Amino acid sequence: MQVISKYRPSHICCPYFLSEDKIETMQRYRIFVNDFNAKIPKLNKEIKLYNERVREFINENKLQTHAFTTASNFSKQKTNGIVNKFLSTKDYNTLVEKLNTDTMLLLYKEKYLPVRHPQEATFELILWFYSQQLIKLRKQLQRLSDNAKVAFPKVHTNSYEMANFTKEGIPRVLHCQNTIRNHIKRLYKAGVFEQYQVRGRKKPVNYFINEAIFVFRDKQKTDTDNQQVNQYKTQNLSVYSVDTRTVTKKRIKKVGNVDNHSQEAEVVSFADEKISKNKNSYKITTKDEALETSNQNAGKLGGREIFPKNKLSEYLRSQTLYRSEFLQALTEHHYDTYSFSAAQMNRRLDTEAITGALSKEEFRELLLQLFLKMAAPIWKGKEVYYGSWHNALVQLDDEVLRNPNGSIPRKETQLYMFGFLVYRINRAKRFFKRKKQYQIHFPCIYFDATRKRASEGGFAYTIEWLKNYQKYQDMRVTRKQQNATKAGTRRRVMTAEEKVRAKVKQYIKGEFTLPQVYHYIEHNKGIPNYFVSEVPRILNILTHKEFDLYD
Repeated sequence: MQVISKYRPSHICCPYFLSEDKIETMQRYRIFVNDFNAKIPKLNKEIKLYNERVREFINENKLQTHAFTTASNFSKQKTNGIVNKFLSTKDYNTLVEKLNTDTMLLLYKEKYLPVRHPQEATFELILWFYSQQLIKLRKQLQRLSDNAKVAFPKVHTNSYEMANFTKEGIPRVLHCQNTIRNHIKRLYKAGVFEQYQVRGRKKPVNYFINEAIFVFRDKQKTDTDNQQVNQYKTQNLSVYSVDTRTVTKKRIKKVGNVDNHSQEAEVVSFADEKISKNKNSYKITTKDEALETSNQNAGKLGGREIFPKNKLSEYLRSQTLYRSEFLQALTEHHYDTYSFSAAQMNRRLDTEAITGALSKEEFRELLLQLFLKMAAPIWKGKEVYYGSWHNALVQLDDEVLRNPNGSIPRKETQLYMFGFLVYRINRAKRFFKRKKQYQIHFPCIYFDATRKRASEGGFAYTIEWLKNYQKYQDMRVTRKQQNATKAGTRRRVMTAEEKVRAKVKQYIKGEFTLPQVYHYIEHNKGIPNYFVSEVPRILNILTHKEFDLYD
C-alpha cells in the first residue's frame, strides 16, 4: 500500500484513508495554517499600500464608475476554468497585478483573512465526508477489473447536508448552513482548498484539498513486493484489497508516559491500535463502516448536542495525543490560537466526569493537555524548545490534579480542580497581554512550583489571584444573604401595614368597630411605630373626623 503525500496523482486504483493518515493530515493542516497566519500582517500591509495607490489613481482620473464595472466583470470571469471570485487570495492578487498597469490601475487586491479554530473543526468534518466518499469509490473499483483506475476525485460537499447530518437520528453538526459555507469560503481563500468550483447554491461544491496537506494511501492490485516468484513459471498472485487491521474496543487502564519510546515504536504501536488511546472517529474497519463519535464538529456547542452512551468518551480519547506528538505540536506553535471557550469543552467534560467511560488516568491526561493548550498562546511568536515543554509537562504532572498524598482523585474532583487552573491561566494570559514590559520565562521555568513570589514571575503566584477571587466570591454571597435578610424584613413590615389598612377599611364599611381596630394595633407587635402614629391621620382623611388612638 503506497502512501501518497505532497503531490496529487492523476489516477488512483484503490484509495484508503486510515486513521494514521487523518492524524498526519490534521498535523499538516495546522502547520500550513500557522504559517499562513504568521505571514498575514506583512502581506496585508503591502496590500494596503497597493490599494491606496489604486484609490488615488481612480480619484485623480475620476474613473469610479469605470472601476466598479471593471471589478464586477473581473470577479465573474474565469481563469483556468475557475471563476475569479473563487480563487484563493494569493492567486486573485497575482492576477490583479498582471491586469493592472502603471497607466490603468482599476482593480483592488483582496486582504488576507486569518484561519481560526472553528474552521479547523469544519475541515475535520469535511475529511470525514471525504473518507466516506473514498470508501464508496473503493467498493466500486473492487467490483471492476484489476487494472481499473479512475481520475483522482475532488471533494464533494454540500453545506445543507453537513448542517443536517445525523447518525441514528442524532444531530452531529451544530453549525448552520450559512456558517459552514462561510468556513469553506475562508479555507479556499487561504489556499487549503484548490480548484474550487460551485454549480449552484444547493448543489455540492467541488474542490481538491491542498496537496501539501492531504495524505492518503493507494493499494495497487498488481503489487508483488516480497512475493516469491518462479522465474520459469509465471504465477497469478492474488492480492485482496481488504483492510485486515485489528480494531479493539477495550479501554486502556493507564496512560503512560511514552517519552522514553522511539518515534518509530510509537508509529508501529499506533498502527497496531491494540494499546492506542487515540481512538479516532475516522477509522476504516473491515466492513468499511465509519466509527460513531459523539460529535464530528468540535466547534460551537449548543443544546442540540446529545451524547450517546460511551460515544463522548471515544471523542475525548481521540483528542488526547501521545505525549511526544503533543509536545512536538506545542513546539511547532500549533496551539498559538487555541481557545478553550471556542472549543466549548465545559459541557463535554461535565458529562464525561459523571457518566463517561474514560478512566481517571485518561481523564487526567486529557485535562493536562487541555491546560497546556490554553497556556500555549502566552508564548506565541517566541522560540520555545521541545525540552522546555517536556519539563513543564513533567512538573505539572507532578503537582497539579493530584491528592495531597500524590494519588489521582476521581474525575469529578479533577474537574473541580481543573476549573481553578483555568481561571489562573486565563488571568495570567490577560496579565501578559496587558503588561507588555514583562518578559515571561520559558515554560519549564514558569511552571516551576517553587516560584511563589510575584517577583519570581512563576505560575505558582497566580494562586494569590485565585484566593482574592474566591474571597470576592464569598463576599458576594455574604452581600446577597444580607440583602435577602433586609428584603425579608421589609416585606414583613409592608405586610403588617397592609393588614392595618385592611382593618381600617373594614371599620369604614361598618364591618369592624373602632375599639377592635385599636385592639388589633395594640396587640400586634409587628406593626412599626412610625406607622402607628399615621393611623389617626388615615382615619381622619377617610372619615373627615378627628381621632385619637389613645383617648
